[in-house]
Amino acid sequence: MKITRLETNETVSIEDGFLWTDEFSWKPIEQKQERAIDGTLIVQEGKKKSGRPITLEPADRSMGWIKLLNLRTLYEWSTVQEQFLIQFEWPHDKRTFTVIFNHEAGALEAKPVKDIPAVSEQDYFNVTMRFLELENGN
Repeated sequence: MKITRLETNETVSIEDGFLWTDEFSWKPIEQKQERAIDGTLIVQEGKKKSGRPITLEPADRSMGWIKLLNLRTLYEWSTVQEQFLIQFEWPHDKRTFTVIFNHEAGALEAKPVKDIPAVSEQDYFNVTMRFLELENGN
């Protein structure tokens, strides 16, 4: 998987081992139901145009690792108000998504794999990344 900062075209490659944990919990239709005085059902609904959450979490502690060097880059990117491109690079899935970091849900969480402080930029961290998909052109 790759994450690209669209404004600068910088890219960070991410190892396999991440699950999109909320992929199928997104409800693209917003609906409100109420009853009229005579009991008739009144339904208002519309299709959401953007805002689908993309939460990428390690499948387990032995997967979804990122080197400290790349984690620092992602953290820096999470502090700018810009758009990014997520590109899946799995044999069965080549989708791309234009996203922003989801700060309301906690954009990044990271913990050293060895449960001790990092001693090198090559040390690995388990990371959870939270994004919001944007409608193309947003």
